Amino acid sequence: MLETKNKNNRSVFVVEDDLELSSVIDRILISIDPTLHLEWATTAEEALTTLIKRSKDKMQNPYELIICDIFLEGASNGLDLWKYCQKNFPTMKVVIISGIEPLKLQSLLGVSPEEPLFLSKPFSVTDCSNLLEKLLIDT
Repeated sequence: MLETKNKNNRSVFVVEDDLELSSVIDRILISIDPTLHLEWATTAEEALTTLIKRSKDKMQNPYELIICDIFLEGASNGLDLWKYCQKNFPTMKVVIISGIEPLKLQSLLGVSPEEPLFLSKPFSVTDCSNLLEKLLIDT
């Protein structure tokens, strides 16, 4: 049986190597819901390790939402992390952040126009806030 999380213990995972951008995203998330539990990683490998560790004892999605830059240091990238999540946690919401236009990125990387969900850099605080709020309200 899947356990449900109440609003007071929802968590979001931010995978971003730009600490300034990560800080902006954190402030946006806290403005949406001050009770959110936030976790961070700066590489896809670190994020994957955290996901595996966090999901071992749970039969549910380890996070309500993952926000991940596509281009990160290391051998893996944000799309690799998204593909892992799609395979292992297909109902978990993942937002990919990229400075490349979504259509170009989708064409280059061979992903469909519907998935993954993209937030194009540079983004406005309002656009980011609106998207993240909508995704978190739907969880």
